[in-house]
Amino acid sequence: MIARNHESLCSQAEPYYYDFLFNESRELIPEPVVNHIVQCQNCQQQINQLEAVLSQTDGPESKHKQVNSAVTTMLTLHFAYIGKPVTCKTTKPFLPSLLDTALKIGIPTPITVHLDNCRKCSEDLETIHRLNLTRKQLRRLSQLFADEPTRSNISCAEAQNAIPLVVSMVFSETDSEVLRHLCICPDCRKVLYQRREIVLRGLLKSNTAENKFPCMNVSARDFFDYVAPYGLDPANDQYAKFRESLTSHLRTCPTCLVKMQQLHETMYRIVEQPESEITTAYHINESAKTRIASESDDLYAGFPIRVDITRREEVKAEQPVPAIDFTATLKQKVSIEKLKPLLKTSAVAAAIILMAVILFQNIPTAKAVTLERIYKAIEKVRNVHITSFTPPNKEPTQELWISRTLNIYVTKTAKQSVLWDIANKTRKTKQLDTGIIKTVRLIDDIIVDIKRKMSSTLDLMPFYDVSDVPENADWNLVATKDLDTTNKGIEVYDLTWIERAYDSSTVFKKWRVFADSETNIPQRIEWYEKSASDAEYILSLMMMVEYLNDNEIKEVIKEASF
Repeated sequence: MIARNHESLCSQAEPYYYDFLFNESRELIPEPVVNHIVQCQNCQQQINQLEAVLSQTDGPESKHKQVNSAVTTMLTLHFAYIGKPVTCKTTKPFLPSLLDTALKIGIPTPITVHLDNCRKCSEDLETIHRLNLTRKQLRRLSQLFADEPTRSNISCAEAQNAIPLVVSMVFSETDSEVLRHLCICPDCRKVLYQRREIVLRGLLKSNTAENKFPCMNVSARDFFDYVAPYGLDPANDQYAKFRESLTSHLRTCPTCLVKMQQLHETMYRIVEQPESEITTAYHINESAKTRIASESDDLYAGFPIRVDITRREEVKAEQPVPAIDFTATLKQKVSIEKLKPLLKTSAVAAAIILMAVILFQNIPTAKAVTLERIYKAIEKVRNVHITSFTPPNKEPTQELWISRTLNIYVTKTAKQSVLWDIANKTRKTKQLDTGIIKTVRLIDDIIVDIKRKMSSTLDLMPFYDVSDVPENADWNLVATKDLDTTNKGIEVYDLTWIERAYDSSTVFKKWRVFADSETNIPQRIEWYEKSASDAEYILSLMMMVEYLNDNEIKEVIKEASF
């Protein structure tokens, strides 16, 4: 009787192992459970095993810590649906991230098992996969799928006034909230499509000139931003002038406009896709037996899970095999023996997430060590002032102030200053020629978007994270004797890589950073590019970076008279 009671207490304690390991979460654990764990040798042993798994991913020398963090965050979102019904609507925002090659999932999750069993979602994933979008485009598409049309600060009338500019791909005369509204509002999307269709019909009727532009090489990723401009910030687009050759062609080419209309139909069909008849539920199966995959026809053999599949009663036909089988190729990668010591829902979920991080594919990063230090240094920045110049102009094209401590985000261009006050949930826009200030209340989605910008790399780094750096990139220390470096504590590095343009031509990119040798924080950033026919790189953007304290940020706001 005593042994059975002891086992019962251990069973009750198992879901709290992860919380117990982290003291800040212990207040969530019932007091009798805490007392049992403290005195129970069996529970202590299980917790030590969990801590050992954690230590394998959190070491200070981990080369993939930043990527691991992204994987862990994504899987945490997946496993939030343990035991809950998962439908097509639930799955849709996860589809683009599943195509991110840097964030491969090595085990079945509540989201992937829905894809295993839902033909519609599997087909949508395959459709997105064929578009061959960039990582940034995939991230923005996930956010678009998750957004709601009812959450907008912009009226339909205001957004539709900008449609002629959007159809002409002149985003500089719009702003990010207008573009967002045009993407999430079904009515405005329809008007935008119809307006583009009118332009297309006019071109088809009048266009007789021979088209020498390589339209066949223009892919969906080239014009994706003009069809789904969700998340774009026209006021902070340093590459706009380099896309002018493409946009000037797109405006007058019926062939490419047809492609854009087809992409519009494809993307927003997925957005508006109704639910299928399939609902799945993913449960941790505590009594799962260890089985070799080949010994069972169960798709999830070898994993401590049970998947329930519910179909609408009126649907009797057997579900076809999905186009993409996520789980079959994973069975050999993770065995139940590795997860067996940690039972119960929360503990197993934590273990699965951690094992996925440990099993995460190794990415060569020998050339990215110094980059990692710079990325890490930027994470620690509290207040920053970034002044951007577009050569040959000597006047700044934009100034940006960010205070992570005060929750303040300020931009200034030649026409206006904008203050996002996250603490007070307001946005103030001041027209510099008239001094008129307009204040609007921020909705939650906009606040989340601004917070994401404030917690990111502040647009200083060439890629979202180190894992995005292409394998053809070179990282080199630059001799400073011929450079403008008045501070002897500054080291200069070049990151160079090659990209393919929409017309299949080669574009050479260079990102130069002037970094403090002690703190690793950037003092100046320069962006260059050249074509194969150029002898030298051409400077396209320069950023001067200044690090401020809270009082200096407050003084900036005071001087701006917001």
